[in-house]
Amino acid sequence: MKRPAFHNLIILTLLTLFLAGAGFVVISGAQFYTRMVKENDVSLNRQTVVLYFNQRLKTHDAIGRITLTTQSGIQVLVFEQDGFYTLIYEDRGHLVEQSSETPDIDRLAALPVVPLTALAFALSEHLLTVRYTDEAGEIVTLRYTLVREENPS
Repeated sequence: MKRPAFHNLIILTLLTLFLAGAGFVVISGAQFYTRMVKENDVSLNRQTVVLYFNQRLKTHDAIGRITLTTQSGIQVLVFEQDGFYTLIYEDRGHLVEQSSETPDIDRLAALPVVPLTALAFALSEHLLTVRYTDEAGEIVTLRYTLVREENPS
């Protein structure tokens, strides 16, 4: 028995709708996944910055060990310990860390830590303020109270 052309047209229409719906689900799922991964990266980078500064300040919080300088127009947070210096600054859109025997910037020795821009520091007697713009364009401000022990152990 032959099917009428009308039945063939209905089957073709239903098949087309199914394929279009499946394509829409795949495309919207891919967009959702991409957005979720980007948000996760931004969140992870924010946590990394906080943990990074927490660790550095626990290690170096002592009188005279933390200074703030400007070199070639770049604001640099300098930690000094046992004749070695750890410099923290922004370079090419990244928070970078440099360890060396001198407190001078050497971009070849700097290691990128996390992407960020507009990094700025403010240092007062017992307060370090870190301000930066993250990957999502949000301005983040971190404030740390410094203990400033004379001889940390």
